[in-house]
Amino acid sequence: MDNNRREHPRFSVNLYVERRDCRNEPPCVLDLSASGYLVRGEILAGQGGIFHASFRVHPSSGEMRVTTSGRVMHSRQRGGEYEYGIKIESFGSPDEETAYMSYVNELASRPQA
Repeated sequence: MDNNRREHPRFSVNLYVERRDCRNEPPCVLDLSASGYLVRGEILAGQGGIFHASFRVHPSSGEMRVTTSGRVMHSRQRGGEYEYGIKIESFGSPDEETAYMSYVNELASRPQA
């Protein structure tokens, strides 16, 4: 989706999501921002529903597993997989939120291709 319509810029990543309801391959976070992320995988989630996920971020302070709870803002099917735009509503802990935001800020400071 076009970054011009977004509240926060998005940054391309490739982070595997830890979820129990995966059919085959684990879902993957394709991009993230300060307020949410785009995830793709063989998972089902309803528009407007709550989406729980854990994944590892890699700020310079050290890798950390973060758990998020968010709202499905949009979805689309691509073959046997689905893409979901997730707006983060909460993190598992303040430390996880700090690690996530540090990672996003570090991505923002890198030169863009």
